[in-house]
Amino acid sequence: MNISIMKSDQLHQAVELSDRIFLKQPEQPSMGVSFPPIFSPGISHSYGAWDQDKLVSFMGFVPFTIQTRGARLNVYSIGSVCTDPEYRGQRLAGSLLEQCIRHGEASGASLILISGGRSLYTRAGSRLFGRALRFRLDPAVTEPLRAVTGKQVRIRAMQPQDLFHLQRLMEQREAGYVTTASELNKLLGASAYSNVIRLEQQVLVAEEDGVLTAFAIIAVPGAVMTPSRESTLVEWGGSPEAAALVIAEAISSFNLSELTVPLPWQDNELAALIQSAGIKPEYIQNEGTVYLVSGPELLRQLAPALPEGLIQADGEHGPYRLSLNNEVLELDDEGLLSILFDPESSYRANGSITFEPEPIPLPYTTGLQYI
Repeated sequence: MNISIMKSDQLHQAVELSDRIFLKQPEQPSMGVSFPPIFSPGISHSYGAWDQDKLVSFMGFVPFTIQTRGARLNVYSIGSVCTDPEYRGQRLAGSLLEQCIRHGEASGASLILISGGRSLYTRAGSRLFGRALRFRLDPAVTEPLRAVTGKQVRIRAMQPQDLFHLQRLMEQREAGYVTTASELNKLLGASAYSNVIRLEQQVLVAEEDGVLTAFAIIAVPGAVMTPSRESTLVEWGGSPEAAALVIAEAISSFNLSELTVPLPWQDNELAALIQSAGIKPEYIQNEGTVYLVSGPELLRQLAPALPEGLIQADGEHGPYRLSLNNEVLELDDEGLLSILFDPESSYRANGSITFEPEPIPLPYTTGLQYI
């Protein structure tokens, strides 16, 4: 068995294998259509296992940049992990994961975001991370939600001419993926997460005095596929008040009996508006898991968002020394990820040491860049 990085002219085999494993209905778009960051021609970072010239196992590996509070994180995302049923039980996916981790180390990546939490990943050291809130809205909330905002906006479907304005609103997010206009255009057309849960992607925008002030990307039932989940907010941006109105309008105009709204913890203004309309959240962690590629590299990339010298690393995976008030708290990888990204971390108040800097926000990972 040969394991190697994929070449551009081999990706069609990865699409065929992924379609065979993941598509549950013939109406679902091909994985090659839904996930251009993985399968589009170009320099591939993904890996495959080959039995002679037959691809039998595949792991999609895609580089991204995340901006958060003035810092830029070099990260990879793992997705579309699949093995031909005849070749399972040979630890092929584990070998592919090892290759991806080494690739991330050589690339100067700090984190690997993984769209799953299987033992394959947790045995290798991936961990749950961050915090989020999940709301479940029904038609009864639309009028209360409109009432709590007090805004008057025009809500309509996105038009192609709105692309640059949508990109501007995405860039204003406290934490988000760095995305060019052309990349955003492809992602909007691909509808990755919506296709996975067999829903149809809709993009609504709010306009005030001719200026776009908010948008919401929402997965709703369509006429082609049988949904596997309830309608879901995929991504939003802009004014929280205007976004709340867009969400209310989506429930009404698409006749949704239920809309799930997951929000990372930092989206507190929109969360507060929804709660003031009488909806209580469920408290969850971010979707999937995260693997810490290099602690020192993560701290270097986060330097603009952290006080200088606050945390020192003694090795690629620690231990890490947090110095406050002439005391030192020693952390492992799990502790470092927790204290940096989790506002409810038990490490944030440990004995006489209180970690005062706010946690670093990360985007919710089942958004537009989901793989």
